[in-house]
Amino acid sequence: MANMNIGTPRFYPDLLNYLMSRGVAQNGNFDVTATNASNKFMGTFTTGSEAELFDMNPLNKCTFDTSADTDGHVLITIDTQSTTFKKSYIAILNHNLVSSVGKIRVFAGNESSDITALNGGNADTADIAWANDTMVEVVNGDTTTAAADDKDVVIEPATDGSTIIRFAENTLRYWAIQFEGNTTNTGVAENGTWGSTDFFVGSIMIGEYFDMPHAPDLELTRMISYNRLNDLQESHGGQRFSNLKSFGRTATSTSKSPFTTASNGYDMYGGRIIYDMSFSFLNNTEIMPDEYDILAADDNFVSDVWNMTNGNHLPFIFSIDKDSEGDNAESEHIFGRFANNSLDMTQVAPEIYNIKLTVEEEF
Repeated sequence: MANMNIGTPRFYPDLLNYLMSRGVAQNGNFDVTATNASNKFMGTFTTGSEAELFDMNPLNKCTFDTSADTDGHVLITIDTQSTTFKKSYIAILNHNLVSSVGKIRVFAGNESSDITALNGGNADTADIAWANDTMVEVVNGDTTTAAADDKDVVIEPATDGSTIIRFAENTLRYWAIQFEGNTTNTGVAENGTWGSTDFFVGSIMIGEYFDMPHAPDLELTRMISYNRLNDLQESHGGQRFSNLKSFGRTATSTSKSPFTTASNGYDMYGGRIIYDMSFSFLNNTEIMPDEYDILAADDNFVSDVWNMTNGNHLPFIFSIDKDSEGDNAESEHIFGRFANNSLDMTQVAPEIYNIKLTVEEEF
């Protein structure tokens, strides 16, 4: 049950933007399959572009003409470059899958051919069998169903907005996210059709989430800030006036900032949430990798979070309580970034450190 209580934080950094920040090209690696009538693929955008699916700007919508091609499929193929990188979540931000009558199909593998066929037809269950790999709803992924042949899994959100699904950690290199029609809630069936409203999506993320070893110190600060949203000025006579540039998140009937469930501006809370936290008595291995000369598979804060976001360069999804999942879990999640541009580690005992982190909501 969502309650805004502070527990053990969780970070969801985006692997795709990390790779692009380190020189990997979007085109040719993170792609929308070109229009192909025989395979029912639709790769033409009504608004937006392929690159904008991965621009970390969820309010920048990419729209497909699904109302005119009701049995079309939008297939997004992802090459994560190697089997070094772990994956344990997928996030679809600012979508209208309920209004457009759609669903999400996911499949993966270690060969590039595993992700190129409609409905995961080429996927290999030797790489992953979805019935054995439990999908967990973090936010707005109410129904997850593995296909009978175990080659793919279907996710059906309950509302328009943002969806996060997590799963058992793996290192599969190739991933596919397929959006398709879902008339009458067809589930894993492949014969669903889209509705009369065109499908859109704001941003796609995939990567490995990281749970902090324990909750932050009690003396943390949670703020609701308007410090970048209004411009307070004072006249020579002492009269003060302000220009409200933004009240924070955006919500309309057709677009929502991540983890907003309202459909208009007056039904939502304003300001930007900021968490200023300290974590005491962390083991050195919980913060730093054993070796710092090449990226390793160690699970620690630097490897899994700080390096993946390039400090405060890339936004990420943040949960203040890793145990808040399922219905109404939006309140514990923000789309934010680090405010600090350095990770200061203070040794307080042999191989024991304290760190401080500030996470600010975007927008």
